[in-house]
Amino acid sequence: MLRQLASLTLHQPWIKKAAVTLPGVRDLAWRFVAGEDLEAALGAVRTLNARGIKATLNYVGTHVRTEPEAVAAADAALESLRRIAQQRLDANVSVKLTHLGLDISEDLCRAQLRRVLDGARQGGGFVRVDMEESAYVERTLRMFEDARETHGNDTVGIVLQSYLRSRRGDLDGLVAAGARVRLVKGGYWEAAAVVYRKRADIDAAFLGDIDRLVARGRHPAIATHDTNAIHHACRVAADAGLERRALEFQMLYGVRPALQAALVRDGYPVRAYVPYGSRWYEYVLGCIRRLPGGALRQLGERLGERRRSDEGWGGGCP
Repeated sequence: MLRQLASLTLHQPWIKKAAVTLPGVRDLAWRFVAGEDLEAALGAVRTLNARGIKATLNYVGTHVRTEPEAVAAADAALESLRRIAQQRLDANVSVKLTHLGLDISEDLCRAQLRRVLDGARQGGGFVRVDMEESAYVERTLRMFEDARETHGNDTVGIVLQSYLRSRRGDLDGLVAAGARVRLVKGGYWEAAAVVYRKRADIDAAFLGDIDRLVARGRHPAIATHDTNAIHHACRVAADAGLERRALEFQMLYGVRPALQAALVRDGYPVRAYVPYGSRWYEYVLGCIRRLPGGALRQLGERLGERRRSDEGWGGGCP
């Protein structure tokens, strides 16, 4: 129920006021969000790089309603790319198409994405297009294919979600085209007719997709904190004769840092997804939305403890 509530209320105007004033929310946020500005995010990237971990910078935001907001989101991505190149950081950038104006018009969104990709190509950077709710999948893939054709596989990549029921052919087509794919289980509250809801079904779909992506994909990226899935991906890579450096694991900033460090020690590339920006509260609520039921109960208990004792509390994303 809390997961559904988080999805329904995520973009309501009163959410920011509640999030920034509720005791404990900022304490939670700064564990999983780099900060409110690019300087803080770049500092987090430098710290990660010193530990042998790569980064993906994401300026938090989705579903903008005005053209100036879409232009500002593209400007933020361009500035991130510029500063990454200037400081020679091991990082790339991730964007959401609804942040670039997809809800306003496809032409506006396409123009902003082109601006970002032009900047990435000029500076030798890379941009990953995040996947959003199921209603946006077809448009996102279509816009990605256009971008891939104009800017190439070394400039732009895509995210695919394994829990979608009717998109089984997307992965095979993208792998055949040499696209760079980040594979995730899926992170939105969707109808059962659209996505797998049972954990066993989601895991089975994810492992099957790992088999196909790791064995045949170009620069495969597996985004998960699930150790069973990680071990499975490692076995598939070994069976395919791939070097460990050929497989990248991606995780969220601040989540399971010990696991990230262990994978680095074992010779696997690891990349942390580093969110930043003034709309950090959307990201934190998105984390709550993605938590499984048991973890949601624990989070509620911790929040209750925080209110009673004022000793602080924490949480994480899956």
